[in-house]
Amino acid sequence: MLSRLTTTATRRIPRHVGAICSQWASIESATDTSPSTTSSNWRSSPAPSRTSAAFSTTTAPGNDQQDEQGVEEQISLLEKSDKNIFQRLYDRHSISKQTNRILIAESFLQAAITQASDPRWYGPGRIKKDFRSYQAILTMHVWMLHKRLLVDTGDPHSAHLIQEELFDIFWTDSNNRMRAYGVNEMMLAKNLKTVQQYTFMHCFHYDHCYTGELLEDPKERFEELKHLVQTHILLLKSPDDDKADASVDVLDDTNDQAERIAWYIEAQYQNIVHDWPDDWYRKARVAWVDLPDFSDMVDAKGKVLEPLPMDPDDILPEDWARNIANDGTYYYWNTKTRKAQWEKPEAN
Repeated sequence: MLSRLTTTATRRIPRHVGAICSQWASIESATDTSPSTTSSNWRSSPAPSRTSAAFSTTTAPGNDQQDEQGVEEQISLLEKSDKNIFQRLYDRHSISKQTNRILIAESFLQAAITQASDPRWYGPGRIKKDFRSYQAILTMHVWMLHKRLLVDTGDPHSAHLIQEELFDIFWTDSNNRMRAYGVNEMMLAKNLKTVQQYTFMHCFHYDHCYTGELLEDPKERFEELKHLVQTHILLLKSPDDDKADASVDVLDDTNDQAERIAWYIEAQYQNIVHDWPDDWYRKARVAWVDLPDFSDMVDAKGKVLEPLPMDPDDILPEDWARNIANDGTYYYWNTKTRKAQWEKPEAN
């Protein structure tokens, strides 16, 4: 059993030994280079000459079962609130309240982007550098924040509104990254629907692991988490999938890489959902558990894999971060001086 973790400092997870959806549909015009985004600050920064994005509340299209579950979660949050109709209308339409929850949601997403963009995922962690894999890593961290909002007992109605903003901004970020891959503007809506469908399926797989019988059975939950990691993050196929590409690796119960990421999910869930200090949560200050130790990973035959270095293009000087503008162009900004520029800063 994992010991309880505090969020006062980021720590390395010790190495432990210990089918919900099909493969992602391809994003049109996608390349093999992942435009990762890094930041050491929990507040996002505007791009030079950046235009504001139009946010739209979106649900997973074409899946009534997913929509129904989303409605159930929404109702449960609202039912927890003791605010009357006028207080709820004020929370939703007050300019100051709107501004505050947008800032909180942006801070939450920026924190998730920072963790998902750590170059160790795509170097030592051996995760593919493509749109699908990065979206999966980002979805994992957004889901953690979503679950923390769901258990908010202090102000459930405000938590519900922040959750709406969080996913609105998440879809805007997904659109921007598709533009960076060269997806035609006419095809963005179609591709965003595909991304939303599989992102929600990914989230529902996490929900499955942390509800019902699996919530009370750590051993079975861990095995299901390994299957989740291989399906959604490592993009491995099922051995029974005859239509899958023969060149793609199949699910493996002994996958060392999946085990380490599964332990990370367990630790992160405890950290964000249960141990995150309430005053930090209210200020949108997120302290993640550190990434897994990917050293000395072994393959299916027990052979130690050669370590892979981090991509130098993903490493930035201290206090510098990489963000994406609404047109899909990447820019850099300093988290201390707030200076923004299009050119990558030179390392000292």
